[in-house]
Amino acid sequence: MDLRHPAGVTSPAATQPTSDPLEPASRVRDLAWTSYLRVAAIVGVVLIHVAGLSFVREELQGTPAWALGGALAYGSRWAVIVFVMVSGALLLTPPVDPDPRRFFRRRLGKVGIPLVVWHAAYIPLSAVRGDFTPRELLANLLEGRSYTALYFFWLILGLYAVTPLLWPVVASLRPRGLALAGTALAALPALDVVLRGLVAVLRDEPRVLPEPTLATQFVPYVGFFLLGHALRGVVLRGARLAALAVAFVGLLVQMVWQALTVESAVDTGAGHAPALLPALLPLSYQGLVVGLSAVAVFLLAHGLFRPGSVWAEPGRATAARRIGDLTFGVFAVHLLVFWLLAQLPGLDVEDGATSAAGVLLLSAAVVAVSFAVAWLLSRTPVLRRAV
Repeated sequence: MDLRHPAGVTSPAATQPTSDPLEPASRVRDLAWTSYLRVAAIVGVVLIHVAGLSFVREELQGTPAWALGGALAYGSRWAVIVFVMVSGALLLTPPVDPDPRRFFRRRLGKVGIPLVVWHAAYIPLSAVRGDFTPRELLANLLEGRSYTALYFFWLILGLYAVTPLLWPVVASLRPRGLALAGTALAALPALDVVLRGLVAVLRDEPRVLPEPTLATQFVPYVGFFLLGHALRGVVLRGARLAALAVAFVGLLVQMVWQALTVESAVDTGAGHAPALLPALLPLSYQGLVVGLSAVAVFLLAHGLFRPGSVWAEPGRATAARRIGDLTFGVFAVHLLVFWLLAQLPGLDVEDGATSAAGVLLLSAAVVAVSFAVAWLLSRTPVLRRAV
């Protein structure tokens, strides 16, 4: 998986000869919807990490900043799964020459160098901020969580590792069969989380979610990886697209309401929150509601920005691709950008903004500066290999 555009970078189909090759301009037009998706998803990731900080500050509970932070963070939970689905749509087309060695040589360089570079940048920052011992830093590394979002690099690496193994599956199944297989694989981690929640309710114990390691970060997402490829040909229009939009809004309302009421009460031990609801509909990345919202965003984007739409016209599609190509760099730098902004004199936001306006401004600043930094790095010799 890669956050960059498939043209010449991520998709084997885009770099291997085919019987009906697309011209570059046509490829940009036909895949414009994936560029818009990547941009929306990376903004969602920033909101989770920046606005979400205000939601987890106990002293802010009940304030507008707390409510807005929770709404933005939980309303963006679909972002990680969407990246996985987009990558499945682009990576899983079996190439003419399905040689795993060729694939690994190309892809390991794409993800291996950034993985090393950004771990080298964030692990010292983690040590400074958290005052961790060397043993704790090593344990965090083995979990793939040396810093807030670094697990995503290991998720990418794991999906790269299994991609050649999935090509025969994709080649042997029709889209409907592949969608069923992807749904089944995505449902297993969701069912596991629900069962763990029910066990906690029956035993009157705190919920304990499974903690993957760097070797298994990708496992819960293989189903969505397949679903992205299976659903890439589904383009909804008219009433169906409108109905899906309504359903998506309903899912967002459910997640935000649950986060601001039920989940916060359970986490703080306040009130008499119905613990059964978080058990049945957990808001983790493996939860049913989060998964459904990600699939909805994927299909909505394909319907709204489909080839032939005004958004897929050459000028707009090219601009969307250029912005979308920066999303990997934005992911890599946004946590560092946030930390640096938090060090500016007069700003006390390292643990999250304390006002609703502050949540919006801080999130917007991190997005804007991160895109600028990613663009600069992408134009700088040597450094561009890190983004």
